[in-house]
Amino acid sequence: MTFSGANSGRRLSKWISRLELFGAWAACFMLAVNVSDILLGVFCRYVLKSSLVWTEEVARFSLIWIVMLGALGAAIKGDHMAVDFVVPHLPPLLQRVIKQGKFFLSSAILLLMIYLGWVNATRIWYMRTLALNIPKTIPLMALPAGFALLLAGSVLLHLEGRRN
Repeated sequence: MTFSGANSGRRLSKWISRLELFGAWAACFMLAVNVSDILLGVFCRYVLKSSLVWTEEVARFSLIWIVMLGALGAAIKGDHMAVDFVVPHLPPLLQRVIKQGKFFLSSAILLLMIYLGWVNATRIWYMRTLALNIPKTIPLMALPAGFALLLAGSVLLHLEGRRN
């Protein structure tokens, strides 16, 4: 599979869109879980006068998943924070060098975060959360999963040539 020409550019755009759509729908699902959980907690506490102990954990864990899954959409749209007031004033060759360096540095950091997140999450499989009594690995897998989505999106954007 080659990545040259208009046809491969369309394929890359299609894969970027698919990846973004997956991240958006997954984050949207987790948002529905989060909102439902919070509404259930409020209803139980103020209407039934009895609170469920696990609603706070579900809200916290689903929020972590929302952020990690939604970060890809922000990256694709270019909504992540960047300080770029110097680079546009540099010569084009230096701009390309900085762009390449930024890609490789961010890819290395994402790979490191995937590895460290995976190691951290898998090493505590035996530890359980207090209220839900599920392995702590489940909420912590949001980090390597989200960073893996970001890395895949970054590579596809870089190959397509849209990434700053």
